[in-house]
Amino acid sequence: MRVYVGALRPVAAGLLAGLMVLGAAQPAGAAPRRAEQWYLDELRIDRAHQISTGRGVVVGLVDTGVDAGHPDLRGRVLRGASTRDSGDGRRDPEGHGTHMAGIIAANGAGVDGIAPDARILPIRKPPGTSFTVEDSATGIRMAVDGGAKVINLSYGSTGAVDEGEVAAVRYALERDVVVVAGAGNVRQLGPDIAAPAKFPGVIAVTGTSRGGGFWSGSAQGPEAVIAAPGDEVYNIGRDRGYGWGDGTSDSSAIVSGVAALIRSKYPKLSAPDVINRIIRTARDAGPPGRDPRYGFGRIDPVAALTADVPSVSANPLLGGATAAPGASSPAAAGEDDNFDVTEYGDRGGPTDQQVMVVGIGIAVALVVLLALVGFLIWNRRRHRRELARAGDVPDEVLDRMDAGAHGPPVRTGPSPYAPPPGPRNPPGRDRP
Repeated sequence: MRVYVGALRPVAAGLLAGLMVLGAAQPAGAAPRRAEQWYLDELRIDRAHQISTGRGVVVGLVDTGVDAGHPDLRGRVLRGASTRDSGDGRRDPEGHGTHMAGIIAANGAGVDGIAPDARILPIRKPPGTSFTVEDSATGIRMAVDGGAKVINLSYGSTGAVDEGEVAAVRYALERDVVVVAGAGNVRQLGPDIAAPAKFPGVIAVTGTSRGGGFWSGSAQGPEAVIAAPGDEVYNIGRDRGYGWGDGTSDSSAIVSGVAALIRSKYPKLSAPDVINRIIRTARDAGPPGRDPRYGFGRIDPVAALTADVPSVSANPLLGGATAAPGASSPAAAGEDDNFDVTEYGDRGGPTDQQVMVVGIGIAVALVVLLALVGFLIWNRRRHRRELARAGDVPDEVLDRMDAGAHGPPVRTGPSPYAPPPGPRNPPGRDRP
């Protein structure tokens, strides 16, 4: 296993580290590859691709670069830049950025990406150097200036907040860019959400495991916005192979892909509306409403692409956002809503816990109903048998009577228990 870790400049700003563990690359012939991508099935990504594939959207990837020659990324990687030299971002000797790019936009040659028709704009640090907050700030601005409408930041730092990095994030938000960042991994960065994920306005992504449970390696905290798969995420690996990644780096790449799907489906939608759509359609998990582990819930690409969601006037993660006067989202004409995530609780639909309780209630009601019907049938037959025994009627006759009561009449002939026939009085004569 390999960990992508870089050191921050030697000051008290903390450690800047990669947020994922990349599995050992598999041979190019490893198969079946799509079957390993369990997270795509949980996200119903095949259904999402019937609606949008991310065409026309550029995703900025500030990372270690991207191997543009990988078969799954051919035709998907634009000429990018380097934060400290003349490189164009299309080489990646470390493999981390290529893995992220594959999760976002792999073309299906070996694995599928979340937004396979999106384009990746790679912004990298120079190979063999440490990734610093200066690289982060410079890279974010480069991605914005290069035309990215979504930026993925799969790294993080602890310690004092760097004002230059905060200003770079603000630069992106002010230019209608959706900024997505991994919350951080406990093993590398500790239990709390790291920067830049914790900055206001950024979609901070925590990790989930197979089945939707919270991934134990993910950081958590009040800044959490959305949760996405981050455990055993199979995609492109090093050396033009394939491998597994574990970490909120993978989770953030998934959410960046979903943001690209939305921006492609609704090209006139603002970045605040894209963010609003993601959090309003999330599948609630954990305690009702926003919580430190799942944020507003687990990402739901299909709902984010199809639900009726009102338009907002500002980034809902900044607080105080309200529905724009006279404005609505493409799927919700005529709706109006006031929405502030600091007061956000219910999304209007049943939670997983509520669905489970209703299901259990229905099952119990059916069991009780069946038991009642069975008891009534048994009691009726018991009562008839008691009456028959009181009249000295054998069981076989009673059985024939029961068969007649529940089916076509049965001819039994003269009852052997009827009084024997005798002479009848002729008409007009009195009985003796």
